[in-house]
Amino acid sequence: MADIHTDQPPEAAQAGITEWRRIVAELDWERLPELLAENVSYRSPAAFEPYQGKDTMVAILRIVFGIMEDFTYLRHFSSGTGFVLEFSTRVDGERLSGADFVEFDEDGKITDFMVMMRPAGAVELLSSEAARRMAAD
Repeated sequence: MADIHTDQPPEAAQAGITEWRRIVAELDWERLPELLAENVSYRSPAAFEPYQGKDTMVAILRIVFGIMEDFTYLRHFSSGTGFVLEFSTRVDGERLSGADFVEFDEDGKITDFMVMMRPAGAVELLSSEAARRMAAD
């Protein structure tokens, strides 16, 4: 089993995660593209293949955060330029817990963002509502 390192992340990555948390807290999706690398990968719990690009990631997060209620980050861990942020939220009254795995480049831009959530029934509820809203847009 690999060791988890909790060394101090590079300054650019630390600034990036601080900005990410601010964007989420304020739902400031207009500023999110500035934090994303051009070729950012977004890995959804609803699909195995990643989504690519800034516009796609911003569009998905706008919709998903419009569905989730009481989103709260609980704690985070770091290793090099990567962070794991544990969260809790609700969707239509159903509790969800999960983790965001966020990787930054040397400029403090997000290059890879993977979301894992449980339980499966609540994830399916979130995914189907997000798909419905995306289709309507």
